[in-house]
Amino acid sequence: MLEAVVMVVVALAAVVTGVFVVLVIGIRREDSLGSITDRPPGPMAKGTRWILGLSVDHSACRYVNDPQHACPTCRRAYSYPRVH
Repeated sequence: MLEAVVMVVVALAAVVTGVFVVLVIGIRREDSLGSITDRPPGPMAKGTRWILGLSVDHSACRYVNDPQHACPTCRRAYSYPRVH
């Protein structure tokens, strides 16, 4: 009976460690890419954001008058006048 309990505890510890490692890798990758305001670049980033409860709300970006103050994702949505 004790062996079964130890096996369950070791299995749970392995799962928790695996989730922690995936979170750390996902956070470091998002930070190095600077992609936190964009869509998740892959399933690991999507899972990391889901586990951490992170969501980026771009609804206020439409009220920004100056594109320099917009977030990088919304800044791409602005159309700049072409200089000839």
